[in-house]
Amino acid sequence: MKIVLAYDGSDYSKKALLYALKLMKEKDEIHVVTVVKEVPRSPEQVIVESETKAEKMLEEIKREIEGYSVKTKILEGSDVASALVEYCKKIECNMIVTGTRGLTGVKKAILGSVSSALVNKSDVPVLIVK
Repeated sequence: MKIVLAYDGSDYSKKALLYALKLMKEKDEIHVVTVVKEVPRSPEQVIVESETKAEKMLEEIKREIEGYSVKTKILEGSDVASALVEYCKKIECNMIVTGTRGLTGVKKAILGSVSSALVNKSDVPVLIVK
């Protein structure tokens, strides 16, 4: 099984990573993917500000989960969900795992979320870890 994990360095994405690792079997691989987007900036969302910062973050994760089949990828794009879905199609992944901010009500309706967009755009199952 190939799992794509949407990773932005937040506590939510770290929790999603730990959950994804519990699902993995010995022959499975996990692709820890960060999408770098410069604009628009949003205080409600952790945005990786540079590719250098993203590379450092992914290397730290790779060291922390040594022993698993881990691949890391930095994508660029203004639409995080679309970038993740396209990458998933490219590598023929079986599942996307992401964390959630837990927004509800009006905030969720106005801001939307990467996890909601992934559910709508993905052809493979999306696991949202709360």
